[in-house]
Amino acid sequence: MNKFAAIAMSTATLAVVVLNSGAASASGGGSSSTWPAAFPLPTNPGTVLSQSSTTAVVRSTDQVGVVQAKLDDLYITKKGCTQRLGVNRPRDYLCYNPATRTSDEVLFTFAALDAKVTDPSVSQTNAFYIQG
Repeated sequence: MNKFAAIAMSTATLAVVVLNSGAASASGGGSSSTWPAAFPLPTNPGTVLSQSSTTAVVRSTDQVGVVQAKLDDLYITKKGCTQRLGVNRPRDYLCYNPATRTSDEVLFTFAALDAKVTDPSVSQTNAFYIQG
């Protein structure tokens, strides 16, 4: 039993280290480039916290479900992208790029937040762009 607890604790510690390093890289890592304008971010309402040419972080006062519905409208209805469904892929879109004749992928992950007096945001959206 003690061996199991030690393994579980080591795994939990490793998971925290991995998750923390992932959050740092998702913030853009200090890059001066900007998110591609062809792929809208959920900024109505919303504030871009950080961005690079391949990642962006947006906080919103909209609930996660509302942000997801807005993204579906933007990407599927207005841009004509295809949604890829899968486990651990909350919103994953393939958008045809006529300039390169490839499909670019835009993946969004979400987190629900507790609103604070200093930050009324109730959701965070992390965006990832993969050029096809």
